[in-house]
Amino acid sequence: MVSGLRELGGRVMMMVARGVLRGVSDRSGRQQLQVELLKDELRDGVERMQNYGMTSHPLGGDVAVVFLGGNREKGIVLAVDDRRYRLSLQPGEVALYDDLGNKVELLREMLKVTAVQHLEAIAPTMKIAADVSIEGSLSVSGDVSTTGDLRNNGKLVGSFHTHAGVTVGLGNTGVPN
Repeated sequence: MVSGLRELGGRVMMMVARGVLRGVSDRSGRQQLQVELLKDELRDGVERMQNYGMTSHPLGGDVAVVFLGGNREKGIVLAVDDRRYRLSLQPGEVALYDDLGNKVELLREMLKVTAVQHLEAIAPTMKIAADVSIEGSLSVSGDVSTTGDLRNNGKLVGSFHTHAGVTVGLGNTGVPN
């Protein structure tokens, strides 16, 4: 009976392991990882479970692995963390990030998107219900419609703008009012 308890205790101790990610294969429906656990314990083809709608291809880092019944041949990686790139957040904040510095941060005071090179939104329609400020150039391909005033440097340039110093027939007008 004592040996049975010892065997059971050993299996329980072998059920959960912390290790280091050594490689990733992303060729099948579920990622297969190579992980190093105990000294000289290298496991290949360990499946990684990820939450629905979320996926990543980690570069390295720490792993948490569970082994059903303590059988080290059949593990499942539940978490991968790479502290080299992790962001520091305030309580309640959430972020998506990568190793290059691209981020989507759900912060206490704002939603912040940081793109290192290019940000692209693709949709058949888009509605922004806010005051918008653009720093930099704006290029528009297609029609522009407004229901409010259109101004350039504080001057009204919409359909109701007027000009001073209009000389009929000469084709010249003064600056807009």
